[in-house]
Amino acid sequence: MWTTRDSSKIVELKEKFSNPHMTSGINVNYFSSTFHVISMSTNLVWHRKKLSNGLTVLLYSRPFSNTVQLSVGVKYGSNQEPKEQAGIAHFLEHMLAGGSDQRIKLSRKVENHGGILDFYTDREQVLGTMDVTTDKLPEAATILSDLFFGEQFDANKFKTERKIILNELAEVKDDPVIRVEEILLENLFRKHPVRYPVGGYPKTVKKLTFEQLLSAYRVNYIPQNMILVLSGNVSQEKLVMTLNGFRDQQRTGNPQRPPVPVETFKPKTLVVKEKAGITQSYLSLGARTVPANNVDTPVLDLISTLLAGGTSARLFIELREKHAVTYDVMATHSKGTDFGYFSISCAVKNSKVKKARTLILRELFNLQLGSISEEELERAKQIMLGGILRAMDNPHDCYEIITFMEMQYGSEFALKEYIDKIKAVSCEDIRRATIEYLGEDSLCTAILNPVGSNL
Repeated sequence: MWTTRDSSKIVELKEKFSNPHMTSGINVNYFSSTFHVISMSTNLVWHRKKLSNGLTVLLYSRPFSNTVQLSVGVKYGSNQEPKEQAGIAHFLEHMLAGGSDQRIKLSRKVENHGGILDFYTDREQVLGTMDVTTDKLPEAATILSDLFFGEQFDANKFKTERKIILNELAEVKDDPVIRVEEILLENLFRKHPVRYPVGGYPKTVKKLTFEQLLSAYRVNYIPQNMILVLSGNVSQEKLVMTLNGFRDQQRTGNPQRPPVPVETFKPKTLVVKEKAGITQSYLSLGARTVPANNVDTPVLDLISTLLAGGTSARLFIELREKHAVTYDVMATHSKGTDFGYFSISCAVKNSKVKKARTLILRELFNLQLGSISEEELERAKQIMLGGILRAMDNPHDCYEIITFMEMQYGSEFALKEYIDKIKAVSCEDIRRATIEYLGEDSLCTAILNPVGSNL
C-alpha cells in the first residue's frame, strides 16, 4: 500500500505532538555503545543515538503502555526514483513481506506473537511497523531486521507482486479524491517527482525488472539510510536485546539523490477533467509552497487549521454551514525535504462548483486583508496543540511523527521546537504568508467532473 498524503504525515498529524510538562518516569543512560535510558524532562523529546553501523535509533518511552511499537524507516520513496522507474520504491515495499517464501513465513510469524505488521510507501520513505506486547519485543525485532536486511528475494514472487500492484493501481485510479489531487500536482509541478503518483504508473511498473529492484534494494536499504523507532514500554533489558539484532547489520551503499528542480512557472488557473462513475464534482485548489524546514512552514500549517481544522474553521462555516455546498472540506499543507504545496479539497454538487471555488478564494482573500483576530488565531493554535497531545498518546501516530521529524530536522528536540514556532505565529505572519504563497496568481484549481456534466 502507499499513503496519498505524501511525506507530510505532519499535515494529517500536525496537531499531534505532546505536553511539555509531563515526564516519562524512566531512567536511561548512554553508556559505551549501548543505548541506555535517561530521565526525560518532557515528552516532547525522545532519545536519539546513532549506532556504529550508521543506523539512527530513536526511543520514545511510554512506560505504562501494555505494548511496544517498532518501526524501520528507509529514506527511499517515490521522490527518489528515476522517472522511468516510477513505482519501484513501492514495489520494493511489497517485496519486503511477500518477496519470497521465507519472507512470507516471517511476516505471518508476527501474528503468532499477537502482533500486527504493516508497511507503506510515501514520497520520501518506506516505513515498516510492528506492534507487539512488551514481552515479544526481541522476537519482533529479529523479524523486522530480517525483513529489511535479508537478501532473500524470489523472481517468481516478483511476478506475483507485480500483478497485485497493478490491481492496486487500478483501485487507486478509481478513487476521485486521489485522482483530483494527482491532476493538481501535475499542474503545480513540471519537473519535481512529487508530480508522479507514489505507486508509479502501470506502464512503468510493467517495465520494471527483477534486477532493477535488487539494485535499488542494495543501494538504499543500508543502515546509514535507515531510522529505527521504538516507542512504548521498553525495558533496558529488552532494549539491549532489540538493538543487538540491528547493530550487526553492516551493509554499505551510496544512495543517489537527484538534484532538486526549481519550479518557477505560473500554473494554469483552472484544469477541468472528466471521470466516469462519479455523481459529484471533486475540486482541489492549491499552490506550491516551501519545504518542511522553511521558516514559513509552521505558518502555513496554521493557515490550514484556520481554514478547515474543525467546525469553527472558516471554510467549514462558509461552505457547509452557511451555503451547504459540501459535506466536508479539507485544507492541507504537504511538505518534505525539497517540496511543499498547499491544497484545499472538497466534493460538491455539479452545479455548485463555481460557487464553492468563489467561496474558497474569498476566504483566502480575507486572510490577505488581515481579517483574522487574535482570538481566532489563538483558537486555531489550541486546536493544533490539542491534536498534537492526542497524537503522541496514540502509538501509531507518534512513531510516524517521530520518523518524519527525524527525516526533516535530525533532532530529538524537533517537536518541541515546532510547537514553539506555532505558538509564536502572529496575525501579521498569517496575512503575509497568505499573500506570498496563496495569492490568486499562484493558485491552480483542478476539477474532476462526471462525464457529460455541463460545467
